[in-house]
Amino acid sequence: MSITCDAMAFPQSGQVELAEIELPEPGSGQVGVRTLYSGISNGTDVWVLTGLYMDVPFPIVPGYQKVGIVDRLGPDVKGIREGDRVFLSFTEIDSPLHPFWGGHTSYSVTDADGVLPVPDELDSKDAALLVMPATGYHGAAEVMPINSGELVVVIGQGLIGQFAAQVSRMRGAKVIVTDVSDSRLEYSRRYSADCVVNPLHEDVGEVVRSHKSDGADAIIDTSANEKALNESFEWMKPRGGRYCLQAYYPDLTCLDLYMPHVREITFYSPTGVTDEGMRRCLALLAAGDLKVGPLITHTLTPQQTPAAFEQLVEGPGEMLGLVIDWQQ
Repeated sequence: MSITCDAMAFPQSGQVELAEIELPEPGSGQVGVRTLYSGISNGTDVWVLTGLYMDVPFPIVPGYQKVGIVDRLGPDVKGIREGDRVFLSFTEIDSPLHPFWGGHTSYSVTDADGVLPVPDELDSKDAALLVMPATGYHGAAEVMPINSGELVVVIGQGLIGQFAAQVSRMRGAKVIVTDVSDSRLEYSRRYSADCVVNPLHEDVGEVVRSHKSDGADAIIDTSANEKALNESFEWMKPRGGRYCLQAYYPDLTCLDLYMPHVREITFYSPTGVTDEGMRRCLALLAAGDLKVGPLITHTLTPQQTPAAFEQLVEGPGEMLGLVIDWQQ
C-alpha cells in the first residue's frame, strides 16, 4: 500500500511543477502527518532550484520545514498521538523523485523521533518557518559568542539575517544591519535591529564608528556578497573581533585576508541547526521573543508556488517570508 499526495517538484535545474507522488505507509516508529504549511527557504530552495547547491540529485522534492497534524501511527510509536500538531523536516518518498529533503509535500511519512511538538500558543504558519530563526540562533547563540553591550553588524536582511539580528539583540547586543533593499530594512527597523543602513546611500563604516569608535565587536554575514565581505573587515575593532560566515557560499569567494590578519579576527562558520536550538526557538517564538509572523509577506497556494519560485530566482523583490498553504 502507498499514500498519494501532492508535492512541489524540481524535475531539473530551473524547472518547478506541482506533482503527484507516492509515499510508503508509516512503518515501525514512524508517523503520517497531514501538512498544514511548509516554509520556503529563499536561500537554500533557490540554490537547489538553480543547481548551485552541492550534489543536487534531480528530479527532487525540496524543502525542509513544515507543520502538520499527525493522523497515522506506525507500530511502536510512543509519546505521540493522532491529532498532535508537529514540526518536521523530512518525508520518505516511493516515487522516482528524490526527497531533498522532501519538505514541500501535502503529506509526510517520517520517523516519530524526528518531529517536534508545536506549542499551542504558536501559529502554524509561523512554526512552518522554524529553521530560519533556528539557523540565526545557531550562529549567534550556539556557535559565535555574543555578549551584552557589544556592537554587532549583520550583513543581509533576508530571513536568516533578520533572525541573526533578533537573536543578537536578545543576547543584549546593539545591532546594526545592512541591505540594499529598503523594504527589507523597514522590516528590520520594526522588528530586528537598532540601526539600519543601505550601503547604496550611506557609508556603513562611518555609521558603525559613530556607534562605537573602534569598530564592531562582531559581524555576521548572511549575504555571500564578496564585495560586502571584504569591505566589512574594515568595520571591525582592532583586535579580538569575531566574524560569523552564516551564508551559503556556492562559488569561490575571494577574500582579502590582510585586514583579518592585522586585526586578528576570529572566524566562525556555522551550518544547519541543532535539535536543542530548534526547541529553544519554538519556545521563543511562542513567547513572542522572536518575531516571524510580521515577516511573512506571502502565503501561497500550491498552484501559485511555481511562479513564486521563478520570481525568487529573478530577484525576491518584496518577497521575504513565504509559506505554502496545503490545506485545500
